[in-house]
Amino acid sequence: MKPKKVSDKLDKRQKNYIKKKFGIGKFEELKPKVLKQLKESLKELTDTRISYKCSYKIWDIVICVIVSVLCGKKDWEEIHDFVEQKYQFFRSFLLMTGGIPSAKTYERVMSIIDYKELEKILVQFFKKITQEIITEIEILSFDGRVSNGSKRKETIKREEEKPLNMLNVYSSKHQMCIASQMIDEKTNEIPNIKILLEALEVKGRIVSWDALNTQKENISAAVDGFADYVAPIKGNHPTFYQELIDYFDEKELEYIIAGKTNTGYKQLKEYKNGALITYEYFQTTDVSWYEDRKNWEKLTSFGLVKKTIEKKGNTTVECRYYISSLDIDIDLFAKVVRDYWGVENKLHWHLDVTFRQDKNTTLDKNALANLEIVNKFCLGMLKRVQPLYGISLKRIIGIIGSDVEENFLEFIALLVLANNNDL
Repeated sequence: MKPKKVSDKLDKRQKNYIKKKFGIGKFEELKPKVLKQLKESLKELTDTRISYKCSYKIWDIVICVIVSVLCGKKDWEEIHDFVEQKYQFFRSFLLMTGGIPSAKTYERVMSIIDYKELEKILVQFFKKITQEIITEIEILSFDGRVSNGSKRKETIKREEEKPLNMLNVYSSKHQMCIASQMIDEKTNEIPNIKILLEALEVKGRIVSWDALNTQKENISAAVDGFADYVAPIKGNHPTFYQELIDYFDEKELEYIIAGKTNTGYKQLKEYKNGALITYEYFQTTDVSWYEDRKNWEKLTSFGLVKKTIEKKGNTTVECRYYISSLDIDIDLFAKVVRDYWGVENKLHWHLDVTFRQDKNTTLDKNALANLEIVNKFCLGMLKRVQPLYGISLKRIIGIIGSDVEENFLEFIALLVLANNNDL
């Protein structure tokens, strides 16, 4: 017996909501309506090709790549094979003027697209058709990721090729990467944090990054944008780091646990891989003792995260130190710290494992950057519908790809309904 489709399980109120939101008469019109909206958005892409020499519309190529990635295809050859197999499906909503594009055509067209243009269009489209996740405040986590598959060693015939390195900004409100910056081979993440902070709307948000990027100019850029920050301090600021270690001695920690004025304390426990892990969060606004405090804009509090791991009779303790513009709010401080480290699991792990991006050997950095933008866009959509499917992302991808003609409609419907608590 054929199982019920997800769309068959939607009640009348949910279908009416979708029809009203998209101005359609029948629920089945949702798929072509959404794809048409996406196509219209992608028409804003700058196309540097000579028009009369182009066999394929730039938006046709991008949509083929997006749908193929949602169906589990990881590289240009797999995308070509899938479009060839499902040509009539793609032909039903795309022009496909030149027939079936070759693998090289996908790579070539994606290589000429401005990755920032594509990202802006896809993020705006995502926000347009989905519900915002209700949070007290939006946390923006900045973190870099290297695509190792694009690296090449130096040989007699060629020079060394460094891998694609992208700085990503992950939003807690949208649960997706909302901005990226390709890092030049001759530099590192540090100056690129400032570039993104100045380009993004960060007012009223909290920004966080790793210790490498805790620099005075990045703090200033965040404050100039009217954002708050939670930033770790490590050995790259050796004197400051040692002063924080000395300040948070055992006696001071006891005072904070006991409820010392203008401090906060929180403890969380979890079991993982046979170990008991205890997280202790300490926060204080006692910053007047730090002589260099005026050079760190809006420095309001210091924080400590003490991680104790107990396993098979052995105990290890790790301490991480933070500076912040936040006043005492231990729950918020703990959330920002945990959300930042969650980027590895929510974003980078999936790019490596679910999308196998590290296996992609594309040498053209711009083509690979645009494929990564598509991967992050698809990941955001998949994670948004995952609670409604109740299964892993790989299984959702498998379901969509197994019968894209039928299951793509269900996917879009659930994407529209996700996080709508009124339905």
